[in-house]
Amino acid sequence: MKKAIVLLRKIIPKPVLYFYHYLVSLIFAILSGFPSKKIVVIGITGTKGKSTVAYLVYHLLKNLGIKTALSSSEFFLIDDKKIENKSRLTMPGRGFLQRFLKQAVENKCEVAILEVTSEGLMQNRHSFIDFDIAVFLNLHPEHIEHHGSYEAYRKAKGKLFKALEKSKTRKTLRGMKIKKTIIVNIDDFEADYFLNFRVEQKISFSLESNLTEHSLLKPESYKISNKGIEFVLEGKKFFSPLLGKINLYNILAALSVIKVLNLPINNLDQAIKEFKGLSGRFDVIKAKGFKVIIDYAHTPDSIEEVYKTAINLFKPKRMLCLIGAAGGIRDKWKRPVIGEIAAKYCHYIIISDEDPFDEDPEEIIKAIEIGVKRYLAEFEIEKPVEIIPDRKQAIFRLIELAQKGDLVITIGKGNEPTIAYKDKSIPWNEKEVVMEALKNYSKISTKTL
Repeated sequence: MKKAIVLLRKIIPKPVLYFYHYLVSLIFAILSGFPSKKIVVIGITGTKGKSTVAYLVYHLLKNLGIKTALSSSEFFLIDDKKIENKSRLTMPGRGFLQRFLKQAVENKCEVAILEVTSEGLMQNRHSFIDFDIAVFLNLHPEHIEHHGSYEAYRKAKGKLFKALEKSKTRKTLRGMKIKKTIIVNIDDFEADYFLNFRVEQKISFSLESNLTEHSLLKPESYKISNKGIEFVLEGKKFFSPLLGKINLYNILAALSVIKVLNLPINNLDQAIKEFKGLSGRFDVIKAKGFKVIIDYAHTPDSIEEVYKTAINLFKPKRMLCLIGAAGGIRDKWKRPVIGEIAAKYCHYIIISDEDPFDEDPEEIIKAIEIGVKRYLAEFEIEKPVEIIPDRKQAIFRLIELAQKGDLVITIGKGNEPTIAYKDKSIPWNEKEVVMEALKNYSKISTKTL
């Protein structure tokens, strides 16, 4: 059945497929009674950070006593009810979002948070959703082969903001009118594009810029260390256990949402402190004399950001890195680039399977290996490189090699529950495999027990 669906998607012209999704959205919006008109809807998009921001907004709203629903790549939450997202689709089709919003309304949720992807937008899965707030985090090259160009990828993201332009229902939260608002990371290169849409209100957040004609949320001061993030905002001191500059941007995005909802941020210091982040997002595991970082990063920019952050925070003696890339329509161009980045920052490299999907895993690995060898040859550097397709064996090998002062980094999977091949999908839990490897080599720290 799955093979037949994949074949049909390849045969059916894209405009026809997108119109199908548009009709499905309309039908389920009608059947569900256009639920988005009865609840405040927040759409969050960007290349990286969507899940963290969405969960943080959910956490903060719950802390403020606001009944909230969340649709994300990992879970669906209707207030306190949690359902695992087994589809691995951030924006499931077949009318799911309309049915999800209907459930949220029926359970008296006041706010719904939606993670929004370029593919979901391109396929019109957002159609007939009346948005109130659209959040732009950042934009880096991704899904280029799928969209056809970087410009088309950016335009697909822009459909969320176009939908906000067209959203007409005026809603309130706790008696206060919610303005149709765009929230933008003004430090991102593409900020102006997303600020160009016409809405009632535009808000920016930043760590670097003071130049904006819109309301700006910017810390008076901040400090980022391997303990977490300290910052002062509107005269209030905050601390977050999250690591890295990217997470300070994520926190500012979430607090911007809270302000747009006319809710106070100055009493959220404890809630910020309590938010530990998501599993598989710069997840640090302490071992005997070294550390392991598990991260979901799967684009060149995000992978390089992980490596730079790890070096700045922990100053490791060596970095031992597991790299890979997904198959399917997932940017073949980036495979050698990922290899080059690993060759630049890592001292020991193992290339392994990530999610080959319907491609030959060996071809994906070869493309990454070409990038590694190209960089090493260009700069006349020698570094050990291994190819271990079995991801579990690859992780065991890195843990076996790890010594005092080292940092082991695995990227690409995070906390995804499966590894997908052409003919099978195997259960997967990266953190459990790391813990098993640490125990196997008696390198597990007592602090992790």
